[in-house]
Amino acid sequence: MENSSYNPYVTERIRRFDGALTGVCYSAPFMHCEQESTASLNGHNIISLHNQLPDTPELIIIPLTGNNLQSFLQSPQIDSSLHAKNVRLAINYADLVQRDSELRQVSERFSFWLYDLAPPGTCWKNIAAFPFSGVVLTEEFFNDNYLKFSFPFLLESFREREAEVILRAPQLMLPAVRYRELNVSGWQEQRTSSALFEG
Repeated sequence: MENSSYNPYVTERIRRFDGALTGVCYSAPFMHCEQESTASLNGHNIISLHNQLPDTPELIIIPLTGNNLQSFLQSPQIDSSLHAKNVRLAINYADLVQRDSELRQVSERFSFWLYDLAPPGTCWKNIAAFPFSGVVLTEEFFNDNYLKFSFPFLLESFREREAEVILRAPQLMLPAVRYRELNVSGWQEQRTSSALFEG
């Protein structure tokens, strides 16, 4: 039996390392799934009553890519809910490079988080020059780099810009104090096997 009261969106909770809930992020692959879809999202155990939006989340992260990003950039004033002060718009590196000038035009009115920190071929100047209010590390990027001498300095450079640094991973592998020492401010519990923007 279908329960049409379920929100079709998938949310991932963002927490501080003391466990405090600080926000939620929608997962882009399911942003526009149809109620009539044959895909069984419940089969992945990612749609459930406890997965609904908290009453007053500190942050709401909305991924924008592809046609969603294009529509937003053409008419950024249309969706007034994106102007809320607790809303952050998530983009990936490919969209940052491809639409840099358009994104810069709206960056004074909207707050952006980068969800794809360092794919192959990354030019750090592109990231450093954009006014991100948050950067989200993948588990793979974190695991490949956190023992490197330069890693805490990289993360500190984001914190100096007052950008949140969040780890997106299915589970935490290190003690919470270790993440704080590395200037990671929180954890987004990854609830699907895919990257945020992959469909």
